[in-house]
Amino acid sequence: LFKPASIAVVGASRTHGKVGYEVLRNLQTHGFEGRLTPVNPSAKEILGLPCKPSCRAMESPPDLVVIAVPTAAVDGAVEDALEAGAGALIVITAGFKETGAEGAERERRLAERCRARNVRLLGPNCLGLINVHHRMNASFAKHMPTPGGISVLSQSGALLTAILDWAAERRLGLSKMISMGNKADLSETDFIEALADDPDTRVIVGYLE
Repeated sequence: LFKPASIAVVGASRTHGKVGYEVLRNLQTHGFEGRLTPVNPSAKEILGLPCKPSCRAMESPPDLVVIAVPTAAVDGAVEDALEAGAGALIVITAGFKETGAEGAERERRLAERCRARNVRLLGPNCLGLINVHHRMNASFAKHMPTPGGISVLSQSGALLTAILDWAAERRLGLSKMISMGNKADLSETDFIEALADDPDTRVIVGYLE
């Protein structure tokens, strides 16, 4: 999740402003050095990168799959990623337990499917993840912080965006920015444990609900 060598962006888009476009552009423009694959069955290439119609069509399993498709398409996208052998998933899409009982049931099934394959899940309903020292902005936030020793984890994507804006104005260095969203699988407990052992993190800041 933190240091993937390959990332697939499912729902990558050619339309400026769409989440799938912004995530792919952030990964590309902020210097992610691994293999980057947009997944979109309706496009041959996006931002100069060759597209694949599915994760299963990739030459090798992606370490990380970022899913930014409409809610109704999430189940199929997750199954495709799991079948392809993905190591971890970030589901940015909203429309789960924050919407009520039906959404909560969809989220429960999503977490169970990932758990059955031993694949960790960030989200759903989240901003994404930034690892500054790995030059990875797998989010749709507009700022990439300068490298520093402060890692921030937040249930609220809006607050995380505000912190990124504030840090950019003050040139405050950050290490990792984690938007937990609905916490269907990974929660603050998991991330605090991981960050405590992270050599790039000296301070952990958490906004928790």
